[in-house]
Amino acid sequence: MRWLGIVLVVLAMLAAVPAAEAQGRQNGARRAVDSGDTRPLGEILPQVRSRFPGRLLDAQLVRRNGRPVYQLRILGPGGQVQVLSVDARTAEILGVRGGGR
Repeated sequence: MRWLGIVLVVLAMLAAVPAAEAQGRQNGARRAVDSGDTRPLGEILPQVRSRFPGRLLDAQLVRRNGRPVYQLRILGPGGQVQVLSVDARTAEILGVRGGGR
């Protein structure tokens, strides 16, 4: 029975790690926007959706060669998933994977 308690505690700790990582990424993105280094995703999305309509599944702010880049996963109208790399300062689409475009 003692082992069961230990296993449950370890599982609870492991479940908390992804939530903490997501919170850290969100805080980092907020700091980048607040500093003026990055445009808010809400300003970028209309420009992206004009070329790539669909539902946003996931968005992450990453750095590539010192440049802030939004990684966006979009579910297109035909059911295809596209992964877009978008410059977080200019909204320039840097790359597209999936969906046949």
